[in-house]
Amino acid sequence: MSAPVFGFGQSDNLPEKTVYFKPPSNWTNVCAYTNYIDPVVTIDFFPPGSPMTPACEGWYKTNRSFNKASFGFNNCIYIGGSPNTNYAESVVIAEDTVYYDYSAGPISNPPSCLLAVNDPSKKVAVVKIFPNPVQDFVNIESDKNFIAYEIIDESGKSVFNRDLKSSQISISNLKAGVYFIKLKSLSNETYVVKFIKK
Repeated sequence: MSAPVFGFGQSDNLPEKTVYFKPPSNWTNVCAYTNYIDPVVTIDFFPPGSPMTPACEGWYKTNRSFNKASFGFNNCIYIGGSPNTNYAESVVIAEDTVYYDYSAGPISNPPSCLLAVNDPSKKVAVVKIFPNPVQDFVNIESDKNFIAYEIIDESGKSVFNRDLKSSQISISNLKAGVYFIKLKSLSNETYVVKFIKK
């Protein structure tokens, strides 16, 4: 069954989601444009797009109504076919809240200043881990009280699980690669955060 096709402006019944973007410090303006994947629309948006509003700590935000969409970001200036530092390529495909850092790409552990104002019902990380990438120890920063954790490799296999006795986890015995920390809180909530072992 094919997805419904909407005309411009027919997004009243779609869920509204927030898109966050952190531009380079030399940008004077920040715009975002959206290409809708679900629902399909008869008119797509092209650069430069619409201005984003400041959020906090150098981040900007905008709201969009969609099920699934891709996003591009620019300095409200776009020169087609010409690589330049005023344009972040449209590489973010999202079904929920978007956090995109110009220098780091999509991120899963957004700064706490953004999480503080976010809708807690949305599927976003509420845990910061640092440093990331990490060599020996992962530090956890959160307002949640975690009692246990599990390390999972990129294939989904459990590497080990333990009770959490401090805000620091030793991962020095792991091979280099991509992993996930699955944290369990006192209220039986589970949070998963991605990290890279150097």
